[in-house]
Amino acid sequence: MLLLVIIAFAVRVIGDSRDVSDKGLLQLLAGPVPFSFPPNCTKARKPPNSSFCATGVLDIGLNWVLNFDTYIFDVFEPNKTVLLGFNATINRGMPKRLDIRTGGCAVPAYYDVLPGLFPNVLQVATKLCTSGGGPGKYDTSTKGYSAEFTVFGDTGMYSYGKRTAWPFFPFNATGHAYINPHFDVGLNVRIVRHSGIPKQLEVTTNFTNIITSVNGSVLTWHVFSGFTYDIYNPGPGHVTFINKTFVDKTFQIKPPS
Repeated sequence: MLLLVIIAFAVRVIGDSRDVSDKGLLQLLAGPVPFSFPPNCTKARKPPNSSFCATGVLDIGLNWVLNFDTYIFDVFEPNKTVLLGFNATINRGMPKRLDIRTGGCAVPAYYDVLPGLFPNVLQVATKLCTSGGGPGKYDTSTKGYSAEFTVFGDTGMYSYGKRTAWPFFPFNATGHAYINPHFDVGLNVRIVRHSGIPKQLEVTTNFTNIITSVNGSVLTWHVFSGFTYDIYNPGPGHVTFINKTFVDKTFQIKPPS
């Protein structure tokens, strides 16, 4: 009887995850199930054709426990990663706990300033680091939990993937994570940084990273990362060097096949 109640509740909360078979659902209910996306990726090595790896463990029982880590790889040194991760616990659709994990530094992408003349001689890039986190705080207004963590790094010029002697412009920001009823989960980073020398060389960095559950499904997730650089000098004025999205992926957690 208890198993039937758990299965009925699981089907209701998972919702429209139609490509998860009955066999897959039973596998998820059988105990902790590890997952990764892209399939079989790890934080130790950058997957082909992907700048991130999502790994974790899903345990569906009376309490639903999800361990979810997203590693964004360094475009110059793919053995380096920056971590955005969390543990979430849910009971009967209601949040019971949220813990945030962070750490590491990475340069997720770069812009080649002179690709036609001198490829990769001048590259504009942002190094992104995370730290802090820990347990979330209960919010009586949302009946959920929220937590903050620290995001920091700098923007500057690289050459062939190496930092140059030119000035780098540092930034500090606060990332936000939350879990609300019906498995509404999100982890967001937004950085808008104005730096440089006023009226001579001004650089605006805009970076966005979002990890969210989709339609309240414990199995379906969306990861987005992108940035823009707006550089100003008295000659050409404002020039948006790049508006680049390097991660925009919706994927499903699936048990091993």
